[in-house]
Amino acid sequence: MCGIAGVREFVSGQQPSLEGLQRMAGVLAHRGPDEVGVYQSGAVGLAHRRLSIIDLASGQQPMESPDKQVCLVFNGEIYNYIELREELTQKGCAFYTTSDTEVLLALYLRDGLGAFAKINGMFACAFWDQRHDQLVLARDRFGKKPLFYYQDARQFLFASEIKALLAYGGIARHVNPAVLHEYLSHGYIVGEDAIISGVRRLPPAYILVLRNGQSHCRPYWEFTFQPTPQLPDEAEVVEHLEDLLRQAVKRRLMSEVPLGAFLSGGLDSSVVVALMAQLSDRPVQTFTIGFEEANYSELEDARVVAQHLGTDHHEMIIKPAAFDLLPQLVWYMDEPFGDSSAVPTYYVCQAARQHVTVALSGDGGDEVFAGYRRYQDMAQYRHMATVPAWIRQGVLHPLTEVMPFTWPGWNYLRALGTLPQGGLPYELGIYPYILDKLYTADFKRHLQDCQPFASTQRLLSQATHLDPVSRYQYLDTLQYLPGDILTKIDRMSMANSLEVRAPLLDVTLVEYMATLPVTFKLQGQVSKYILRKLCPRLLPAAVLSKRKQGFAIPKDRWFQNELRDAAEKILLDARTRARGYFCPTALQRLLQHHATGRRDYSTWIWCLIVLEMWFRRFVDEP
Repeated sequence: MCGIAGVREFVSGQQPSLEGLQRMAGVLAHRGPDEVGVYQSGAVGLAHRRLSIIDLASGQQPMESPDKQVCLVFNGEIYNYIELREELTQKGCAFYTTSDTEVLLALYLRDGLGAFAKINGMFACAFWDQRHDQLVLARDRFGKKPLFYYQDARQFLFASEIKALLAYGGIARHVNPAVLHEYLSHGYIVGEDAIISGVRRLPPAYILVLRNGQSHCRPYWEFTFQPTPQLPDEAEVVEHLEDLLRQAVKRRLMSEVPLGAFLSGGLDSSVVVALMAQLSDRPVQTFTIGFEEANYSELEDARVVAQHLGTDHHEMIIKPAAFDLLPQLVWYMDEPFGDSSAVPTYYVCQAARQHVTVALSGDGGDEVFAGYRRYQDMAQYRHMATVPAWIRQGVLHPLTEVMPFTWPGWNYLRALGTLPQGGLPYELGIYPYILDKLYTADFKRHLQDCQPFASTQRLLSQATHLDPVSRYQYLDTLQYLPGDILTKIDRMSMANSLEVRAPLLDVTLVEYMATLPVTFKLQGQVSKYILRKLCPRLLPAAVLSKRKQGFAIPKDRWFQNELRDAAEKILLDARTRARGYFCPTALQRLLQHHATGRRDYSTWIWCLIVLEMWFRRFVDEP
């Protein structure tokens, strides 16, 4: 993995600041501790931090074409680069390194913007193309690697992280209120706009071309979710699925540095480790995180799989003292991020980095194979929709307006009262209805035209031809996966200079699963149906009977006990109240009701604490 950054000046005769480029590279050092490189040519400057994985001796960046007309900075891995290299060699291309970076450069020189659709991998990259006086940015299909940019009348900046844009200078640290509202509605940031006004993220599977001071974005790949109407033969599907999984894992074993895997004992990570064990000539190094609270810990489940597969297994216990790490994690996350599983993710990456430089994970399995509990709950929402609309919207919704949000059943009634006519909710997640009670009247006035669920509604409307479960798989693949899951694993792994690869998000596998009928993924209460059919060949029976368990921390108990005082100190502090976003009495009531066990508001408490810590780190400080 690496960190990339760059500047394109628009003012005639203005050159990028070398000191500014060095600052950008400096704050990205955790993404690439091995090497640093800077390129300057006229109005353009590029910076690169390298974490050496392939071709350790060469492959330095920024990398120029033989004629010096095109220069590339690249973050990621191209898993099919050997096949692409052979194809390019047959067409007359000469190569001087064994790196995938040089292959990407040669592919762009030959195919231009058509190069990206031919890549199987994870990447964010930028080409300065003097031939056409254009800067080209591109990002992988699922958004595994990040890329942010900022443009004004003077210049265009891009970087792997927002903090690198800020390090160059010239960007006012004004908060976008609509994005703040979006964060508190979802628990993560969904759209293209970043929390800092004017900063944007390039969407997954998109290309941005900057020419003559104008930037234009377009997709190079679109996710098509179209299950076949004919029921395939189950045995043939299992065989093909195993072949696709094996090839996906094999591609990701390519490395010149030590390699291991995360292992929770769940279905996804266990399948990945099982295939790694079959393809490796030595025991796979596996890493697991656990808690003292048994209901949250997966240590024993992981041990069963590790013993069955004969892995070299490592464990770590997380305690409430991990909360002290939060300010540091907020710095690495770049934006407010409310998924508390970032904490165990950071620790499992830290544990792995002590032994390996690359780790494989089971990320993407829930989206691809329909593993989330909410897919099973679709029937519940359809049942809720049978309540007449005049009762839901005319009685229940107004009732929740006058009820205290702390009353038992308030969330359910509010959800029922706001359920769309079609019976499929778009406000899934942390139930944002409570925001009406938390926000101050002044902040609400800034949000009158904000639609935090516009992206969700748009994606669901694009999939009206699908069954309810497939519609939400489509939504999660394009929104929740890049916005939450892949953001978390990128930032926490890069914080530890660890590269993480996700075989279950290999494009060949994802596209194939999108052609299968929903019954191959969910049958009644049995999730990941077809993957379970494959598992007896690879794993012990205990994996199939393991209950679904998220990678969560016991924050509900922590905020009732060890972290109660810390939460109150942060959220009721004069500095927090002075921002004017939240009603102090509502915050106090929320904290009290959680502390006494009346309601579980731990997710809200966590999101609000992260937000305040972000303000103090990125807005208050210079």
